[in-house]
Amino acid sequence: MAGNQVLQLTSSAQPNRLQDGETLPEEALIIPGTLPLDTDGHPVHAHGGGILKVKDTFYWFGESYKRPLLNDYLSEGVNLYSSTDMATWHYNGLVFNGTEQMKDLPAAMGQAPFRIERPKILFNERYNEYVLLFHADTVSFAYPSVGVAVAKEITGPYTWVRIFQPDGQSSYDMGVFQEDDGTAFLVRSVKNEFVGISQLSPDYTDTLGISSTAPRAEGPAVFRPMQGSYFLMGSHLTGWAPNAPMLFHASAPSLFTATWTELPEPARGEGANITYNSQSSFVFPLEFADGTVLYIYMGDRWNFYGPGSVENATYMWLPLLPRSDGLGYELHYENKWRPADYRDRARVAVVYNNGTAPPPAAATETAGAGGARVQGGGAVSSAGSEPTGAAAKRTPVTPPAGIEEFTRPSTSALAALSSTQASSTAAPRVTAAASPRPADSFVRRAAGRVEAWLTG
Repeated sequence: MAGNQVLQLTSSAQPNRLQDGETLPEEALIIPGTLPLDTDGHPVHAHGGGILKVKDTFYWFGESYKRPLLNDYLSEGVNLYSSTDMATWHYNGLVFNGTEQMKDLPAAMGQAPFRIERPKILFNERYNEYVLLFHADTVSFAYPSVGVAVAKEITGPYTWVRIFQPDGQSSYDMGVFQEDDGTAFLVRSVKNEFVGISQLSPDYTDTLGISSTAPRAEGPAVFRPMQGSYFLMGSHLTGWAPNAPMLFHASAPSLFTATWTELPEPARGEGANITYNSQSSFVFPLEFADGTVLYIYMGDRWNFYGPGSVENATYMWLPLLPRSDGLGYELHYENKWRPADYRDRARVAVVYNNGTAPPPAAATETAGAGGARVQGGGAVSSAGSEPTGAAAKRTPVTPPAGIEEFTRPSTSALAALSSTQASSTAAPRVTAAASPRPADSFVRRAAGRVEAWLTG
């Protein structure tokens, strides 16, 4: 992500109130391309993750601080934060520590440090436990796989279970999806050649074979606005560099039988070619107090070409809104916004290609891995000229066009922070009295770099 004013989510100046001191989540002020501070004054590090709501609390999970270690950016584990208003985030801790907890690994994994990326959490009602799944790997992507840990409470502690290569194949970027009946699916980049979707075993710790495939993509995120209508969002493969987003649709009674059609790119306007300098990670359905559901694109601005590079990654949260032409959704970019601003747009029924719009191009069905179905966007295999596997993770030396305009928050967006608590501080100054946490020296260094850059 790009450069980095600290503080992203703040409560409304004159919000609707649930009761004294509580703000409705839809009134949260979101400023894309920034880094929130938690209630202890530390930057929130939850990269590549997502949100799970449990009763009235939102839990934001993701990769911990991305340390510039071994000429790469590695996270020690998975952080967890909680909020009741989507604006004030409490640090619940490093709920999984890969360095300390990952044991009994295949020889190909070697020794720590390991890659811990794209963490996702599901609740398994049948087993009454939370299941953490993430892309586990070596520094050099020598054993692309999935790591699994479980806990009885979402806040942990999480107990290490196993590492495995789903269906016997390499697994890179990943996401998950859960049906209403508890059936869960792993959605991941298989060998960086195509997206493979596999049903998870009843305990969510294994896969049962690839049942559906889509053209190759990273940062896969599946969401379902209505029964029988699935959308898959993802990015192209350009390493840490941003690129244009992709969106696919499937009409099916279950994700198990999904056949995908590629839709028009969901990003519009300036910065669309780089998804406003971000990469997809998760699509979160935020339900308002009146029942309105707004889908929020949760992306990471990896900041590879900016000051401090990936060490200073931030977040890009944007409204994902129904298109008027019946071809799915579109990202709406704003320098600052509140979910409530899009209440009316979010209520629009999504009618996929209702006959008034032209059909998507190249919507021909092809055979995927193991006979699975895939539509649009070409075959699941990469063209011979495109690298696969670890080679597909390389980042171009030259920044993509237009990235300079989406490197740090706009002046008007930052001005909106001037009236909010702690907005005048770019990053916390960590003192001896500050709450200790893992790798605090790294947090201190990152905060110092951001502050020095902003005040430059």
